[in-house]
Parts: sequence; C-alpha cells; structure tokens
Amino acid sequence: MFGKVSDKHLHFLTCPSVTMSRMNGLSQLFPSLPLAPGGLFWVGLALVGAGLAGEVCRRWLGCPRIVGYAVVGLFAGMLGRSIVDDNMIAQTRVLIDMALALALFELGHRLSLSWLRANPWLLITSAAESLLTWGLVSTVLQWMGASPGVAILAGGIAVSTSPTIVLQLKNELRADGQVTERLMAMSALNSIYAAAIVQVATGWLHSEYGNIGAALLHPLYLLVGSCLLAWVVGKFGHAIYARMSADDHYSFLVLVGLVLFTLALTRVLKLSMPLTLMLAGVVFKHQDRQPHVWPTHFGSAGSLLIIVMVVSLGLPLTAKDWVVGGSLAVALVVFRHIAKLAGVVSLGSFSGLSLRQCAALGLALAPMSGLAYLLMSDVARLYPGTGAPLASIILCALAIEQLLAPIIAAWALRYAGESRDHGGGR
Repeated sequence: MFGKVSDKHLHFLTCPSVTMSRMNGLSQLFPSLPLAPGGLFWVGLALVGAGLAGEVCRRWLGCPRIVGYAVVGLFAGMLGRSIVDDNMIAQTRVLIDMALALALFELGHRLSLSWLRANPWLLITSAAESLLTWGLVSTVLQWMGASPGVAILAGGIAVSTSPTIVLQLKNELRADGQVTERLMAMSALNSIYAAAIVQVATGWLHSEYGNIGAALLHPLYLLVGSCLLAWVVGKFGHAIYARMSADDHYSFLVLVGLVLFTLALTRVLKLSMPLTLMLAGVVFKHQDRQPHVWPTHFGSAGSLLIIVMVVSLGLPLTAKDWVVGGSLAVALVVFRHIAKLAGVVSLGSFSGLSLRQCAALGLALAPMSGLAYLLMSDVARLYPGTGAPLASIILCALAIEQLLAPIIAAWALRYAGESRDHGGGR
C-alpha cells in the first residue's frame, strides 16, 4: 500500500537543515528557558502589588490607599532599574496624560463660576496663596544655589495641587462640606495658575537662550490657543452630550472619548494640556443653567489610570536625582506647605471659614503629583540644560509629597469634620 521511501526522500527527512527547522518549530510551541517576561508582566505585577499595598495602608495603617501606590512605584523604580528603561518610562507618559486629562476635565466641570462671583474672596485667597507659594519657593531655592530659571520654574510648579489625588481622596473619604468644596475649587484654580506661570516662565527661558521671537509668541500661542480650543471643545462636546440621556452609560463613553480626543489635539497642536482640559470642563458645565450632574462612574473608570499614574511617577527617580536635587526638593516641600497654609489662614476667614477650617484647607492643598511631572517634563523636552536639574528637584519633591501629602490632606479633611470614612476598613 505504501511505497518504499526513496533515497531522495530519506535525505530530505534527515538533512540537518530540515531537522533544525523541525526543532525550531517545536521550540515555538513551548516556553524557552530561562523565562523572559515582557514589560506587560512587570506592569501587571506592579499593579497587583500597588493594589495590595493600598489595602494594607487603608485597612491596617489608616492611611489613604494612594500612599501604598506611591510606595510600590518608588520601590519598583529603585529595585527594577535594570528592567525600567527609558522606553518604558516614555510609554508611561501616555497613561499619566490620560489620567490627568480625565481628572482635569472633571475638576473644571466642578468649578462653579457663579460661586466665585458670589464669593470673590475665595478667588482672592487662591490667587494670594499661589503667588506667595511661587515667590517664597523661588526665593528660597535661589538662595540655596539654584539658577534663576530653575528656581522660578520650580516655584511655579509648586503652586499646583494635584487634581487626581484630591479627587481620589474626596471619593475615598466620602468627604463633603465647605472645606472640601473650597479644596476642589482651589485645586482647579491652582492648576490653572501653575500652568500659566510655567508657560510664561518658559517664554522667559526662550529669551535667555537667545530666541526673542519665541519668547514673545510662544506663551501667547499657548495661552490664546488653549483657551480657544477649550471653548470649541466645551461647546461642541455639550452639543453632543446634551442630546443623549444622562442615565445612558454609553453617553459616558462619549464623554471619555471627548476628553481623550482633546488630549490628542493638544499634542498635535502643541498647546497646554492642563489649561485646555480644565477650561474645557468649565465651558462644558456652564452651557446649561442646570448643568448635567457629573457621572458617578467617571471616577471609578479613572481609578485604574490614577493607580497607574501614581505608580509610574516613582519609576524615573534615581539615586543621582537625590544627590543633585534632594536638599532643594526638601526645601521646596517645606516652604510650599508653609506658604499655602499661611496664605489660606490669612485670608480664608473673609470667605466665610472659621480658623479651624482655614487651617484644614491650607493643609489639604498639600498633594502634588502628575500635573507637576507633566509641567516639568514639558520644560525638560524644550531645554534639557534647564530641565535636567529641574527634573531632579521635582522628582524628589514628588517622591516626598506622594508619601506625605495624602496623609496630611486626609487628616485635614477629618480635622475639618468633613470625612465620613475615618480610616481602617470599609
């Protein structure tokens, strides 16, 4: 039935190249040793570790979960230096941008212009506190040896209060009240101030590097272009969203898509992402006399991105950064907290707060996270000479603030009596 195998066929089956091809085919079917997991493996492992660390902090230590996320990020950066390369760090920038975009848009949506008009002292307090923070931090850093450009930019970045951490703490602590509402408003305003200060300071850097044309036109383009794009996105987004049912979960997807599309546009047009997303949220909200209630599931959808962002911010930090910018970072953190507390305590009573509430609000403004990293990296991309020492200072400051600031802010909200969750378990 079967013919005899010819010498030609026998040679084909037994020749080394054919045998090697068959072996290669088999090796593709089974894992090779030693095992070499890719970046996704380490990212997944870090997220599992972050989730567990967050629960340990929350249930056993009474600290916000976000502290555990930050600890895992810092350990992953220090212990996994051979795994965490520049390419992986660059890829995490996309996730940081997405988390920030969602938080900034939501915070802008929560900012009530009518409330600011009715209570102008809130706006005055926010502006005074921000100017004090910028001036004090910049002066101290220059006194300690930082160059004027680095000190001015670091002071401007120090003005920011992290929108992602503030929203996370509000949801986790189920905080509500006068201090919490002012914290949300001042976090939004601080983000706008910080972005504007850094853009103007970047224009000054252009002149320092001899590019007078860019010094005049670039800040103007960023500020005017970002405002125009925010107005268009807010109007257009509202026109679509208003025609959909607020109870429809698919309308939420449209909202997320709108935010991510705007994020992409800011990159294509090279505009300010913080200014655009924050102002777009403001414009979006104030199209109706009775604005849509912010979808409660938006925060839960962004929680994963917030975890990834906090973990990712610890990855770029190295021992060299502590040598270059460690002492300046400690000074930035200390005087930043002093300025924010002093600014709010000095003027907060004019907006209707008691001294206890003023102190709580000043302390609750402590968190500094992804927005600071974003502003710093934008400067470093344009001018590496200035960006390198600035990055060392900000990365070290973020490492300190991500561990301490959520604890301070959570304590402040409990001190104000506005937290419904007093720590430890559910």
